[in-house]
Amino acid sequence: MSSLQESLRQIMALEGVRTVAVIDIATGMIVGSAGEQDSDFLAAAATMAGEAKMARAALGPSCPGGDLDEISVVTAERLHMSRILNSSLGEGLLLFVDLDRTRSNIALASLRVGQAAPGVLA
Repeated sequence: MSSLQESLRQIMALEGVRTVAVIDIATGMIVGSAGEQDSDFLAAAATMAGEAKMARAALGPSCPGGDLDEISVVTAERLHMSRILNSSLGEGLLLFVDLDRTRSNIALASLRVGQAAPGVLA
C-alpha cells in the first residue's frame, strides 16, 4: 500500500468520515481517495478546488494572515472540510474530507484533520 493510501486510510478512521481525497487545486482532479464515493463526490471535489482558488485570489498575495489554511462547508447533514497541503506542483493539493455531521464534532474534526494533513504527502 502506498504512503498516500495509508495516510488516507488513517484519516478514514476518524469519527464520522465518509470520504477523503487529495485533489489537484489547479484541475479539480482527484489524485487519490478512500471511502464512500456517492454520485456527487466528483462534483464536490471539483467545487472545493474552485473554492480554494477563489479564496486564495480574494486573500491576495500579501494577505496579513498568510496563505489559505482550511475551508469548511457545513450543511444539516454533511461537513466538508478541506486543508491546503504544501506542494510545489502548480497551485498545490487539497485534502478534502467529507464527514457525516450527525456523527462528527466540527471543532474536533478540524483539529484531527489538521493534525493528519502534514503526513499525507510525507
